[in-house]
Amino acid sequence: MFLTPDRIYDANGVTVKGYLLTQHDANWIAMPSARTKPLLGVTIHNTDAIKVSGTTMAEQYTRATVNGNMKSVRVHFYVDEKEAWQNLPLDHQGWHAADGNGDGNTATIAIECIGNSPKAEDNAARLAAWLLDKYQLNTERLYTHTYWLNVRDGKGTNLPKDEICVLPHPDKTCPAYIIPHWKAFVAKVKGYQRAVPADEPAKARYYVQAGAFSSKENAERYLEIVKKDYPDAFIKKI
Repeated sequence: MFLTPDRIYDANGVTVKGYLLTQHDANWIAMPSARTKPLLGVTIHNTDAIKVSGTTMAEQYTRATVNGNMKSVRVHFYVDEKEAWQNLPLDHQGWHAADGNGDGNTATIAIECIGNSPKAEDNAARLAAWLLDKYQLNTERLYTHTYWLNVRDGKGTNLPKDEICVLPHPDKTCPAYIIPHWKAFVAKVKGYQRAVPADEPAKARYYVQAGAFSSKENAERYLEIVKKDYPDAFIKKI
């Protein structure tokens, strides 16, 4: 049976259907934890197009994850030419960058662009711009999967970030369809941004610890209040 989203919202012209795996884990698949690092940016991936009937590729990839058919891969969004499906809360880390506990997995939001469709790529660019705007970041915080493989292995350390993004790696070229025109993709994302001018550096972000509680119940009660204004707030046990 096809999945029924819990939430449908618009992200910069992309219809996003929310079906969070953290709330739908009937098959007891392994799940990433809440992010404990400051958000660093957005990582772009490509995966192959698949044949579907009566649904979309983004829904089917999400359903395949629920059914345990995506092995250990956990991404925040699958995007095709029609829509996007959100799989993870934005305050959770993912398993997508093949860098273990590196910043790719633990500090970036993953967008998996399905296939080589210009419309799917456009939707991915719109969604990436929406996320960067949401966190007041610019496209210097936009990465490829291959970037994290190179960083993991110490390749291209003296190169500019966007050159590391397209530097070939023997393990994988990802996003395979976007890397050949990565600069154009980045320019498209910039064009879709609204909150952060393209020529303005990413703003510094300051994290405030409001207090520590010996009672988990009190911490959760305070978190409910804080989340009204700061939806990405979370509890960290120390």
